[in-house]
Amino acid sequence: MMKEPGKVKLTKEDKEKFAREAKTLDPLEFLALSRFINDYKARFTKADLKFLNSHLGRRAERLLRNVVENFSFDDRPERKEDGETAGF
Repeated sequence: MMKEPGKVKLTKEDKEKFAREAKTLDPLEFLALSRFINDYKARFTKADLKFLNSHLGRRAERLLRNVVENFSFDDRPERKEDGETAGF
């Protein structure tokens, strides 16, 4: 009989890397990662799942903002992640 896998606990380093990498996901990577996390959400702790979804939500907002403002998913380098434009 096969033992059911337990919960995955993200380390501080895991969270730092995820936060950094989530900021640069292109739309296809975003969708694939969102699907993966959704498929395996039972494997993550509640706090870690909240952390992951929070960062994915920020990236989704950024991608949608890019489409509305630039008619493109591409990030503009002069724009900060929090929505402020540089130099203004």
